Amino acid sequence: MQVRIYEGEMLVGTAVLEHLDPPMGVAFGPFSPSDRYNRDAHANMIEDEYVGDRGRSLVAILAQHNTPAEASIAIEDWSASKLGVQLTLFFKEGQTFVAVFATHPDYRAYYPHLDSGS
Repeated sequence: MQVRIYEGEMLVGTAVLEHLDPPMGVAFGPFSPSDRYNRDAHANMIEDEYVGDRGRSLVAILAQHNTPAEASIAIEDWSASKLGVQLTLFFKEGQTFVAVFATHPDYRAYYPHLDSGS
């Protein structure tokens, strides 16, 4: 699932949400910062230090649906140590998470009974 992260009208970056924690309603994946990204203003974690909840000013747009995700946003920036940058979305509504990710392999692996219709 592709997402775009904005601060107001400014594109901060994009991400592909590759992995899920279905019972927690969490999706995460590698983040590709735009040239407007500023880790001191946008990242919650810089290397191994928590620097505060910087995601409050950000909005995640689900590219496939072109709608905002009802989710809290966290960016972990490990770029100085060459580990890259990761985006995590903590979905606030379970139904939204299910609607977006019900066919995702991680979701299906956690809830295999859904494939059998039970």
